[in-house]
Amino acid sequence: MSSTIHFRIDEETKRLAMQAAERQQMSLTELMRQRAEELAAEERRHQSSEHEGWLEEQIAQAFSRHDAGEGEYISNDEMEHRMNALKQRATRGTL
Repeated sequence: MSSTIHFRIDEETKRLAMQAAERQQMSLTELMRQRAEELAAEERRHQSSEHEGWLEEQIAQAFSRHDAGEGEYISNDEMEHRMNALKQRATRGTL
């Protein structure tokens, strides 16, 4: 699926942008699409790095709790029981 972007620029900017596109043997549309894709890729990397930072912080906090003896250890069966109870509550909308 694709979408269209419309924006206004002054004539001088348009003229220079068209010349830059011609120099690269591209249409201005192709060049602007490429630049938009580059911006999107940059944003994906930014969002990914933010998530990685958050995840690293969560892991560090978990190890800190472990080192402080604050951890609760349960069996796999108990974990599955608790998760099933949470899933049921989520399904009912009572979380």
